[in-house]
Amino acid sequence: MISREFKLIFKNRFAYLIPDNPLGFERLGLKEFENTSNKPAYWIIKIINHIEPEKRIFCSVLSYHTGETKFPAPQLLLADKLKLIETVSFRSIDTAGLLKTLAPKTIIPAKPLPEIPEHEYEPEPNILRDPVQHYRSAPEHCTISKTFFVPVKEIRFILGGAVFSRYFREYDQTMEFVIHNYDLREEFDAVKNYFINALQTKKIQVRASLEIDNNKIVSATASSPEIEKIDKQLIENIKFDFVRSIKKKVLTDVDKSLFTMEEYFETFGAGNLKPTVFYQDEKELFEDIIKITQTKHYRQLRFLSDKHSYKTMKLRFVQKPFSFLFLLEGEKNYHIVWETLDTEEATYIWHAEKNIQALKQALKKVEDIINVIKVQGKTAYINTTIDPFRRIYHDYSDFVDGFVKWKGELESILT
Repeated sequence: MISREFKLIFKNRFAYLIPDNPLGFERLGLKEFENTSNKPAYWIIKIINHIEPEKRIFCSVLSYHTGETKFPAPQLLLADKLKLIETVSFRSIDTAGLLKTLAPKTIIPAKPLPEIPEHEYEPEPNILRDPVQHYRSAPEHCTISKTFFVPVKEIRFILGGAVFSRYFREYDQTMEFVIHNYDLREEFDAVKNYFINALQTKKIQVRASLEIDNNKIVSATASSPEIEKIDKQLIENIKFDFVRSIKKKVLTDVDKSLFTMEEYFETFGAGNLKPTVFYQDEKELFEDIIKITQTKHYRQLRFLSDKHSYKTMKLRFVQKPFSFLFLLEGEKNYHIVWETLDTEEATYIWHAEKNIQALKQALKKVEDIINVIKVQGKTAYINTTIDPFRRIYHDYSDFVDGFVKWKGELESILT
């Protein structure tokens, strides 16, 4: 609190730095005036030193005034610190100012108070100093407005907005601000780096205001042009960027080939990223993947997605080659279909009896097969396996509708 200016208010034979916390005159070294001063008065004081172990402040008196007054808002905001003060000592006191404010009209002038030794008012070297503030004319109602920059990493996304904290030097207090944006959700906080890329800045510009009324902060508002730019279209672009980035990831230490959407995000996403940041189910993720990829098998994948039995089995994702595992139900059997996104691999189909236990066993066996193909190649697998499976080749010639031909062959083997 060093170098701050406050009002020391005298009323009913007590002195006050904050309301309802009286200091006896003996605490100010003015005991001889405690039975004579009964008129309202106040001094403007400046703190030279704060001796915390003694709960004492050492001050100079800047001016002397009579009459009623109120504490300025900034002083009230420091009430928690000021209520700890038990003693106030002064560098010097002007006799005329003292008599004007505390002595009755008939009192015999008191002898001047002694000067305090110079070393008394030198601030202790390790005490943190606050910037000089001028509070004498602080109004009861005021607004403080500031423009500054806040790093995006220091912002927290919440439902309907972005939150950050800022220290206001004028009031020696840290305030929390909310910038409203109803397109934002708290889940987006996990992918903040993608917002940095989309906004093309690591900092946002903020215009913040504090409104003070009747010595209290009644509102703290903030706005930012960067936060205003975040709309449904920008979030859609961020979502696509996110999908592109995780689709490209290759992890050599992962011994798993088939992933549900939750497993896929946990393995290839950032940190503890949850799929619900962008997607409610795997079908939504599938739709975005084929939207942003120049896939060779768009019509085939669309057909398989429409036929996939989502209620029986979650769609499975394969990272390399990027592909999907679908479940198609026939009248008698389940059919597990492996289709790649943008390579010229054939469509592989395995069959299982139509019961859940057989399906689980078949799914585990298919994952083992894909692991073998990834290591040894599809030719080695085809030449050595005794597994019953079928392949449907893609026809990319200009003279044949490859999808119609593929669809016909697939439907002929679904039983």
